[in-house]
Amino acid sequence: MLKQRVITAVIMLAVLYAGTAWLALPWFAGFMTLILLPALYEWGKLMGLRHWQHHATWFALFGSCLLFTLTALRLPVMGLDDVQIGGATADYEPLSVNGIVAISALAVLYWLWVFWTIRSYPGGSRRWQARWKIGLMGIACLIPSWVGLVYLKMLNEEGWLVLILVAMVSVVDIGAFFAGSIWGKKEGRRPLAPALSPKKTWAGLWGGLVSCTLFTWGVLAWIHLQYRELSASVWALLMMISLLLAVYSVVGDLFESMLKRHRGIKDSGRTLPGHGGVLDRIDSLLAATPVFVLGIALLSRVLEVI
Repeated sequence: MLKQRVITAVIMLAVLYAGTAWLALPWFAGFMTLILLPALYEWGKLMGLRHWQHHATWFALFGSCLLFTLTALRLPVMGLDDVQIGGATADYEPLSVNGIVAISALAVLYWLWVFWTIRSYPGGSRRWQARWKIGLMGIACLIPSWVGLVYLKMLNEEGWLVLILVAMVSVVDIGAFFAGSIWGKKEGRRPLAPALSPKKTWAGLWGGLVSCTLFTWGVLAWIHLQYRELSASVWALLMMISLLLAVYSVVGDLFESMLKRHRGIKDSGRTLPGHGGVLDRIDSLLAATPVFVLGIALLSRVLEVI
C-alpha cells in the first residue's frame, strides 16, 4: 500500500510538472480543466446525480461560476497585455492579486467550517446533506483550487511552485500512512475520526506534520543556498504555512471520506484503475491549495519575496 502511494505521488508530480513546465498559461489552464472535468463528474455522483441531464446542468452551473470568477479576478487565461509578475514580464492582462487573496482567504475559512462539520459528524449532517448544498460545497472546493494553481503558474512559469505544492501534499499523505502503519499499531491505533475513517490515526497525523516540516525545511534550505537568502521572518512564516497546509491536507481527505460515507460508496469513481477516482487523488490538494496560495500571494504582495 505504501509502495502504491509513492508510485501514485511520483506519477502525479511527473504529470503536473510536465504540464506546468512545458505549457504556456492558456494551455496550462486547459490542462487543469481536463483534470477538473472528471472530478466535477465525480462530485455530481456525490450529490446523487444519476441522469446525464442533471450532470449537464451541474456542469453548466459550475462553468458559469468559474467564468464569473475568472472575469472578477481578471485572471489572464488568454491575456495579451504585458504585466510585471514575480519579477518577470509576461503576456498577461493585469491580475487582481487582491482578488486572489480574497478568494483564497474565503476558501481557508470555508475549510475551517468543513473541519467543524467533520468533528460533528454524523450529528448535524442534515444541515448540509441537501443536493444543492453539496453542489455549493463542490464549487467552494474546486474553483479556488483551480484558480490558485493557475495563479502559481503565473508567478513561476517553470512550474516549481505547483510542483512544490503537490510534493508537500504527497509527503503529508505518505508520512501519515507510514507513521500510522507503524506507530499507530503500537499506540493501540487511536483513530483520528472513527466515524469517518477508522484507519486514520493520530500517529498518522503527527507523521504527516513531521514529514511536511522536514520536506519544507529542505526546500527552503535549497532556495536559501542556491537562489536567494531568506530572512528569519520569511523562513518562519513559510514553515508555519507548511504546518497549516499539512493540517488542511488531512481535513480535505476526511471531508471526501465524509461525503462518500454519506453517499454509501467506497471510491468517488473509477477514473484511475486501482486508485479510485480523481477526487480520491486530489481531495487533500483541494484543501491545501488555498492555504499555500494565500501564503504565497501575501508574501509576494506585502513582503515582495517572490
